[in-house]
Amino acid sequence: MNLSLEDVFKFPIFETAKIISGKKELQKKTVEWVSVIERPVENFVRENELVLSTGIGCYTDPHLFFDFVKDVYESGASALAIATGHYIYRIPEEIIDFAEENKFVMIDLPWEIRFADIIHEVTSAINRLQQDELIRLKEVQQELIEMFLTKKPFLSIVSVIEKELGLPLLVMNNRGNMAGGSAQIRDVRRMWNDMKKSEDVEESHHPIFSKMKRAETMDAQLFHMKIQSSEQNQGDFFIVAPPSYKMKLRDANLIEQAVMVCALWFTSENAIAENKNMLQKEFVKTLIKEEELPEQLLREKAKDLGLDVDLPYECLIGYPENLESLFYQEQNNNIQTKKSWLENMMAYIEMELADAAQSIRRQTMYAQEGDKMIVFLQTNESITQSSSNGTVNQFLDLVDRRLNKLLPGVLVSWGIGKHRDGIMSFYRSYHKAASALEVGRKQKGIGKRYHFDNSKISRLILTLCRNEEVQEITTATISPLVEYDEKREMDLINTFIVYNENAGNVSQAARVLNLHRQSLLYRLRKIESLTNLSLTNPDDVFLLDFSIKIWRSSGNRGMDQQINRLT
Repeated sequence: MNLSLEDVFKFPIFETAKIISGKKELQKKTVEWVSVIERPVENFVRENELVLSTGIGCYTDPHLFFDFVKDVYESGASALAIATGHYIYRIPEEIIDFAEENKFVMIDLPWEIRFADIIHEVTSAINRLQQDELIRLKEVQQELIEMFLTKKPFLSIVSVIEKELGLPLLVMNNRGNMAGGSAQIRDVRRMWNDMKKSEDVEESHHPIFSKMKRAETMDAQLFHMKIQSSEQNQGDFFIVAPPSYKMKLRDANLIEQAVMVCALWFTSENAIAENKNMLQKEFVKTLIKEEELPEQLLREKAKDLGLDVDLPYECLIGYPENLESLFYQEQNNNIQTKKSWLENMMAYIEMELADAAQSIRRQTMYAQEGDKMIVFLQTNESITQSSSNGTVNQFLDLVDRRLNKLLPGVLVSWGIGKHRDGIMSFYRSYHKAASALEVGRKQKGIGKRYHFDNSKISRLILTLCRNEEVQEITTATISPLVEYDEKREMDLINTFIVYNENAGNVSQAARVLNLHRQSLLYRLRKIESLTNLSLTNPDDVFLLDFSIKIWRSSGNRGMDQQINRLT
C-alpha cells in the first residue's frame, strides 16, 4: 500500500491549503518522503517526495523562481508546496500554467502552517503504512511457509505471491520447464535472452538487488532471480512488470521470501524425485536379475513407483563408447575429476532419455549397470516388429540429437531386444538386448543399433566361436594374415572383407579401398599365397570369410584395434 497525495491532502493540517495545479493527479501520485528545500535543487530531491519551500532563495527574481519550480518537477517530486504570505505572496501565472501543462501538483500553503507539523504528520503516516506492510509481509511469509509445510500445490503458492505483488510471475525449474505463474512463457524467454546479453542490474541498497537482473522493452520490464539452495541452481524466478514500475522495498522483501519458499519447494521435490528415481532403478535391477517374479507383487511395487508393468516394453541397452576420451577434450578437465565428470555426464544422459520419452509420450523404466544404460521403453500395443522398431528408432533418433548437442562426438552403441509381445518379459528382453549389444559390437562395429531379431547369423557365429575345433580351424586359416598385417601393416583382412562384400568385383573394391587396381590384385595374390586358398574357389572363399567372422567375434586384437581407432 502507498501513501497518495490525495491521502496526504486529507490531513487536517492541510485544511486551509489550496491546490493550484494538478488536481487530477492527486490519486496517482505517491508520497514516500517529505523534505524542506530552497534553491538550488541539484540532486537533493528524490522521486515521489513532497517538497516544502518558502521560496526564500528566489522570491526576488521571477525567473529564478520559475527555474526552481522546474528543477523540482524534473527531479520527480510528487508535489511542491509553497508557503505564501511572507516571501512569496502570489505564485505567478506562468508557473501555474507550466505546472498544469506538465500535470505537476503545486500547493499554496498559508504561512501560518508550520513545516515541522507537516513533516510530523506525513512521516507518521508513512511509518504507519510501513509498519502495516511489515506486518502483512510477515503474514504472507507465514502463509507461504504454511502452504509449503502442508504440501499445498505449487501453483497455489505462486498465485499468492502474484496477488501480493500485483504482477504476473513465471517460475521455472532447473531444466527450463515451467513450474507455475501466469506470465506468458514465450514473452519471458524472449526477454530473458536479451537479459542474458545486457545483464542489467537494478541499483538499490537492498541486498536482493545484487542478485537480480532486469531487462526492458518498449512495453514491459522483466526481473530475474536465480532460485538457489546450498549453492545449487534449483530454477529461475521471473517478474513481468509495466515500463513505469519501480520496485519498492516492500516488493523486494516479498520477492526475497518468495524465492526462498520456491527454493524449499524445489529442494523438497528434487529429494522426493531422487528417492523415487533410486527406488525405480532398484526395481528395474530386480526385473533383469530375477527370471520368475510373482506378477501381483510386481504390479503392486510398480504402482507404488508410478509405473505400469502391464504395458508392452522393449529393452534397450546403451553403452557410451568414448566418454573418457571426450573428458580429455573438455576445457574444464583440470577443474573436475574424471570420475565426477563421467558421473555428471551419465546423469545428463539419463535426463535426456527421460525428456525424449516424454516427447514421444512413452513410459520408460531406467537403470544403470556399470557403464551401461538399461532402458525399458513402452512400445505400441501392436506386436508387429515394424511398429515396435518405429517407436524405438523414433526414441533413439531423438536421443541422438539431444546427446550430440550436449556432447558433440559422443558415440553410443545400442542393443535392442523384445521377448514375444514385451509384456511381463523383462528378464528375457534384457538378455536379448544384452546379446544383441555384445554380438553387434563385435560383428558390426561400435556406435550402431543392433536388434536381437536381426542378429541370428551373428549369434550363430558367436556360439560356434566357443567350439575348440572351430577355433583351431580359424587360427590355422587366419593366423598368417594376422601376422603379416602386424609386420607389414597392409591390412589384408580388411582388403578381403571389402573384396568379398563387393562380390569379387576388383574395380569396385579398389574404389572403396581407395587403391589402384594393380595394388588390390597384388594384395589378393598375397592373401592366396599366405593362406593356400584360392579366391576363385567358393569353398575357400567361404572358409576364409567364416574364419574372419569367427576371429572377430572371439574378441581378439582386431576388434580391440577397431574400437580404439573409432574412439
